[in-house]
Amino acid sequence: MTGRSQRHFRFFATATLVLGLTLPARAELPVIDNSAIAQLLNQLKTAEQQYQELVASYNQLKATYQALAQLTNINSIATELKQPWIQNPAPDTTLLPGILNGLSPPSMLGGNLANLAQQYLGQNRVYQPKGTDFEAGRLNASANSTAEIEAVATQNLQALQARATALTKIQDQLDSASTIQQVASIQARLAAEQNYVQIQTAQAENFRILAAARTETEDQAQQQAERQSEEQGIQAACSALAQLGSKSQECQ
Repeated sequence: MTGRSQRHFRFFATATLVLGLTLPARAELPVIDNSAIAQLLNQLKTAEQQYQELVASYNQLKATYQALAQLTNINSIATELKQPWIQNPAPDTTLLPGILNGLSPPSMLGGNLANLAQQYLGQNRVYQPKGTDFEAGRLNASANSTAEIEAVATQNLQALQARATALTKIQDQLDSASTIQQVASIQARLAAEQNYVQIQTAQAENFRILAAARTETEDQAQQQAERQSEEQGIQAACSALAQLGSKSQECQ
């Protein structure tokens, strides 16, 4: 090998050594863990589902709040039920004695009751006694009492009929109710009106008992009047016999 060739050989050998030392080593490929990736994907799906559930819960709570916050005006429905004679068709208890004994004229009842009682009195009456004796007074009192009792019963029936019609109007509002508050308000109004019905029914039953007692009282009054007449007749006869100087066992 010539000197020139030796120099070339040494040059290439040195360059090869230098390049071998300076070039980076070949990188190793990473190991892929498929199970870890699948687990991560499942975690992401679970998190997404939980988020969607939270959004749905929030929207539901928001809708509930808006429903509860919305104002209702259910009392504007069936305003006819606010009339006093419908809310409480029974007469004041202070008027009951005059109604039952007939000593109070129909005009004393006032309002719708007075008008009804006056109508019944005119319809029922065949003749009005003019005398001031007991029997005449009893006939007039009985006519007043009968007319006034009929008026009370009629007004109670009118109130129940009006309430039945109005309850249908209120119940129909449930078909158009769109919020929880609206439904709750309608149900509360219906419950209140039903309580009125129960009170009216109890009042009517109590008044029926009083009216029945009035009939018994009239029978007792008739018996007492007959007994009074008999005793007065006996007393007059005994007085006449005493003037004649005669006596009777019934006068003892």
